Amino acid sequence: MSVVKFSIKICLIIALAVSSFSYGATSNDLSPLLQLSQARLNNTAFKTAQLNDNRSLQLSSSTWLTGLPSISVNYLSDLDNSNIYEQEVSLNLPLKSFSLHQSDNKLKKLTNALLDQQVALQKLYLSGLLRQSMWEYRIASVKFEQLKRKSLLLEQLNVQQKQQSDAGELPKVNSLLLDRERVDIDLAQIELKQQQDEAMALFQSLTGLSEIPVNIEESAYDIEPQSVHGVGVVLMQHPLLQLHSLQQQLQDTMIISQKAGDQDPWTVSLTAKETVGEQFSDQHLGVGISIPLGFGSALSQSELSVWKKDYQEQRIKSEDLYLELKNQSQKLMLQQHNLSEKQALLQRGVSLSRTITEELAKVKDQNQMSYEIWLRRYMDALDTESCLVLNQVALQQLYSQQLQALGISL
Repeated sequence: MSVVKFSIKICLIIALAVSSFSYGATSNDLSPLLQLSQARLNNTAFKTAQLNDNRSLQLSSSTWLTGLPSISVNYLSDLDNSNIYEQEVSLNLPLKSFSLHQSDNKLKKLTNALLDQQVALQKLYLSGLLRQSMWEYRIASVKFEQLKRKSLLLEQLNVQQKQQSDAGELPKVNSLLLDRERVDIDLAQIELKQQQDEAMALFQSLTGLSEIPVNIEESAYDIEPQSVHGVGVVLMQHPLLQLHSLQQQLQDTMIISQKAGDQDPWTVSLTAKETVGEQFSDQHLGVGISIPLGFGSALSQSELSVWKKDYQEQRIKSEDLYLELKNQSQKLMLQQHNLSEKQALLQRGVSLSRTITEELAKVKDQNQMSYEIWLRRYMDALDTESCLVLNQVALQQLYSQQLQALGISL
């Protein structure tokens, strides 16, 4: 009797101690893991991709020319055989207008911002994989440890039961029931070990490290995810939404420049002309410039229609993406509320299970039915205590999932 009570109390103390440790765990800086994952990803890029990157680095645009210079050569001769002819050579330079030069500078800034957001999106993707691997390993480890404690307590009971069975005080079937429970535990531990191995394999492929940090809880963000308004504010900075916004700005800048006729160059021509006859020879040098007039719109109806279609599609995609991310964040907020309520109920359930098991332990030796009822309630008490610890871990994991949904990297 005393052994049973002692085992139950020890199991409860262990469960609550693990729960308290989880609450009090200090936040660890996980950003070095993200940097390590980025470095490994860049180092293991395909050679084809690296070749394309090198080629892209060699590409550039002219600062003042909209295209390649051209040379035009003209030769004219008279038709009355008077031996008079003209020859002309022109060098044509398609210069950028001042407005096109400003538009190009804006496009460069938007392009650089797009590249930055793509890097931020890569960070978010790697953060999601890191969070997934670390928390899956943590949950599997906690479950494994809970089953290990449960197995240890059953072993203690089994030793006691065998001693009583050998003395003829209890039937041997009692020990067999305990052995059957231990078989179920061993089977569950095999599955959990596989989950641990899979999570560790993912973590190793990302970081190259063979150990997952002990403290994986992330520090509180300055805007609480529990605030509906805060969720909307933070979501607007989501890398995916920012990427869509920059893509739209890029398209708008290009169509505005095209509409204003900025794409049409200012053509400067340097001309040398010579006129030769039997009694004279004239040579001339000159400069000419062709400037497009900015009246009306330089867009055709087909170009305008294509832009409107693309603009609507891009706007709809952005709105759908925002609603999807917001809905995901709200679901996580609701899940957090439910887990918090569940935590309080589990704490009460642990207390009730301990009391019920202790009361049933007083009559468990009366008959076989009483023993089986006590054993089942004892297993339920251990399972409830495990659920209490796992629910606390789930709350901590949920916060990381909220940060991921809000677009916040490690």
